[in-house]
Amino acid sequence: MPDPVYKIALPHQCFPGAEKAYSQADLNDKLKRGFYLVTSAIAWSAIRGWRRRWARFCEIRSARAAANFPGPWGVSKSRNITSHKTAGIGDWTDAEIKTAITQGKRKDGTPLKGPMGYQYYAKMTDADLDAVIAYLRTVPPKE
Repeated sequence: MPDPVYKIALPHQCFPGAEKAYSQADLNDKLKRGFYLVTSAIAWSAIRGWRRRWARFCEIRSARAAANFPGPWGVSKSRNITSHKTAGIGDWTDAEIKTAITQGKRKDGTPLKGPMGYQYYAKMTDADLDAVIAYLRTVPPKE
């Protein structure tokens, strides 16, 4: 994915492990494909102006505090998408995670607030969703 072009000076942000292009063999590997899809979605969010999502994912990886997103939906808090059983999505089923990604609904069925762009992910293939979930299950648990 090409770097975004901004009219102000910003540091280059590349998620560790996403520095090089993926081969077809890499994309045939479920975990590597999941990593590729997750980091691509984060990069796309950054291009669309949701740079805080990128920062939050990096923070989750390093166990920092959550970011808040004010908007017309109110204020939503970035959620922990690590494999932590209580603070994250570690006890969610694959079907529950798929519903959150594609329909914007929490485990209990209540709607997720914006800026969750589930409508952009609603047409993902089952294979791509399975790859994303497989990768998310490998993210170390963080509180």
